[in-house]
Amino acid sequence: MSFSVSTGRFLLISLLLLLFSCKSLTKNDKTIQVAEKEKKNVPTFKTSKGPYQPSRTRPVDLLHTKLEVSFDWKNQYLNGVAYLTFKPLFYPQNKLELDAKGMDIHSVELVNRSVIPLKYLYNKEKLDITLDKIYQREDTFLILIKYTAKPNELKKGGSEAITDDRGLYFINADGKDPEKPVQIWTQGETESNSCWFPTIDSPNEKTTQEMFITVDSAFNVLSNGELVYQKANKDGTNTFYWKQDLPHSPYLFMMAIGKYSITEDHMKDTRFDWDNLKINYYVEPQYGKYAKDIFGNTPEMIAFFSSLLNYKYPWDKYSQVVVRDYVSGAMENTSATIFMEALQSTDRELLDESWDPIIAHELFHHWFGDLVTAESWANLPLNESFANYSEYLWLDYKYGKDEADQHAETEEKQYFDEAKQKQEPLIRFHYFDREDMFDRHSYNKGGRVLHTLRKVVGDSAFFEALNLYLKRNQFKPAEIHDLRLAFEEVTGTDMNWFFNQWFLAPGHPDLKIESQYNGGMLNISIEQQQDTLRTPIYRIPFRLDVWVNGVKNTYRLELTKAKQDFSLPCPAQPNLVHFDPDNEVLSKKSHEKSDEQLIFQFKNSDGYFGRKDALVAYFDLSKAENQELAQAKFKTKEFESLLKGALNDRFWGIRDFALDQFSKYVIPNIENYIPDLEKIAASDTKPAVRAQAIYLLSSYDNKRFVDMYYKGLDEKAYSVVGASLSSLLKAKDSNIEKRISEFESIDNINIIIPLASYFINVKDTSRYLWFKKNMQTSEDRRVYALLSYFSQYLAILPEEEKNDGKQLLKKISETNKHEVIRNTANYYLQMLK
Repeated sequence: MSFSVSTGRFLLISLLLLLFSCKSLTKNDKTIQVAEKEKKNVPTFKTSKGPYQPSRTRPVDLLHTKLEVSFDWKNQYLNGVAYLTFKPLFYPQNKLELDAKGMDIHSVELVNRSVIPLKYLYNKEKLDITLDKIYQREDTFLILIKYTAKPNELKKGGSEAITDDRGLYFINADGKDPEKPVQIWTQGETESNSCWFPTIDSPNEKTTQEMFITVDSAFNVLSNGELVYQKANKDGTNTFYWKQDLPHSPYLFMMAIGKYSITEDHMKDTRFDWDNLKINYYVEPQYGKYAKDIFGNTPEMIAFFSSLLNYKYPWDKYSQVVVRDYVSGAMENTSATIFMEALQSTDRELLDESWDPIIAHELFHHWFGDLVTAESWANLPLNESFANYSEYLWLDYKYGKDEADQHAETEEKQYFDEAKQKQEPLIRFHYFDREDMFDRHSYNKGGRVLHTLRKVVGDSAFFEALNLYLKRNQFKPAEIHDLRLAFEEVTGTDMNWFFNQWFLAPGHPDLKIESQYNGGMLNISIEQQQDTLRTPIYRIPFRLDVWVNGVKNTYRLELTKAKQDFSLPCPAQPNLVHFDPDNEVLSKKSHEKSDEQLIFQFKNSDGYFGRKDALVAYFDLSKAENQELAQAKFKTKEFESLLKGALNDRFWGIRDFALDQFSKYVIPNIENYIPDLEKIAASDTKPAVRAQAIYLLSSYDNKRFVDMYYKGLDEKAYSVVGASLSSLLKAKDSNIEKRISEFESIDNINIIIPLASYFINVKDTSRYLWFKKNMQTSEDRRVYALLSYFSQYLAILPEEEKNDGKQLLKKISETNKHEVIRNTANYYLQMLK
């Protein structure tokens, strides 16, 4: 499961993170920051004191699930027949309890040599069946259940990560919405597949499966495993028979039904025998020609992860399907991953955002989550932390360490934001709702903790231990100690210390580092300042780089105390003392450095974190009592050299950060930087960075660079086109005003926002239908981005159109699946009143 979306930065990336991130990002961080300033020594976070949540007790084992399903589109029902094969795990059994939510149960029978009706009790949640006799552990028995699933009659639940838990979804079932395809799809995590078939809906259950899915012949059908056959029926329907012989958990069962373009891809890697592994991409027909642009790195990902883990991708096939109105970011259903509609992108849009991280995330789940499954939701990080870390692994392999480290920086920041409000153990057995597990702890913190573990044991031991964990627990559930034992066996060392502090305790280290040179010795003092009433004193192996006379010396040391001093021989005053230069330890760090040291760090650091942290610290004037005096350093030659170095850095993320400073501060001698800005605007390899440079140039002199803006209109990347269009409109160039109609039909937010702003500024009241059409899209990112513009536009309209627009805002405030969008729409609605 993923609710992260993209590391490809386009102009609205902050919006993406807001919409598809966890609960912490919707809180009022300003209040928390004020509280921290007022009470520095009082922690503001909370730790859950919910009831103990054990793994589910399993009196019986579900061996096999065979389903026959068809659909009542008018009523949005599923008509089902379930054949479920069981055996007692150990103790004799004469009763059976199944999860079955909101169904009509028509019959329950035992299938033996004959069919025997069985007595049962059903309360719309649990189906309690009385068996015909007592069954022993060597016995198996087959239960036949005929039922009707009614998902829309269930009470809606869910969380901010998974916004609905009805399990089965009919999209545009009556076909009346011309803007939306007719589809059916399922979402099983956490325990929602029992909304459409009776089962033991628990992650510690594993079953093989068969699915016979009957639909109108116009539709394609995707499910788990291998498509055995597709059979035409006399009534104009087709039955698709999908079979998976390898066991997996019931929450991973899936169906996706719709009119899709199916693109086949193939493995090119020769390191494994792939047995003609089928790889398919299911997208809406208009996106069929872009399917390989979106998903085309999948074969290479499969080969990379298989090689890295020394464990070949284990399933029958790998298909990826995009659905409408999805309730989360994506879901790793075994061999058939579902994605939100945002992934449907053109080749032009893909220049501005890459979906590789979310694609890698769901693929890696096929080892960590599908092959080996967390035995309980308390152990969810065994699924999600690994999937999260796979994003880093893939980015490092494919695009380089700078790209991966920037992604890690974002992940870490999101965890730290959440940690202001709550701090939980990664493996937490005390919670109120299992959906609470889907947060930035299980994802972001867990991914960074795995990176720390990798650096502690070394790459070879790390991946060998993962291989042992997978092989030892394949097709079974696992808990955190299974992972620890694998690491202990490979490394030959006790790993309780690491797992206890990082996985089983809340919080993270908060480190204050001080260094002092005195008479040939370098003295380093490190204090752990975290709240030790809840958070442990950490044992932290760390790297220390000491630069003397321009030469780097690296030390490997270990912190074991609340406050610890280290002394190192040092022939001269160091240029720089750099604690954990590659950010291998998940921690808050405070180490005061002079501007001279920060400049040295930027110019001499190989890694992204060294360069970026130096820039962040150098530009951080928040502690200065006099901002004017603090900014005096901006007038120095050293500053100009630093900023120019950042503008010309090898990595786009550093260049992007440098551009940000021009918007944040008044940079003296701006003309000295114009050649650098022009170069970036004209030729930077990252379109979003080019776009930012164009915006900056237009804010400096909106008429001077008009020729550049017109060239930008012909670019392929929408971010560059949008920035150029915005700059020309701001310059009030008469020629661009004549060309506005060329851009009105472009379906991209980077173009829509400049046009919306322009129509409001010139008070063009003839564009209401254009605004309304763009507001009615099912793409939530666009809706959110346009809300403020739409409300501003409504304010200048005649009453009839204004009232119509207010009704649209009201509908969004009541029905959108994202709370932040509902609340924002309601806010603007109240403003209009």
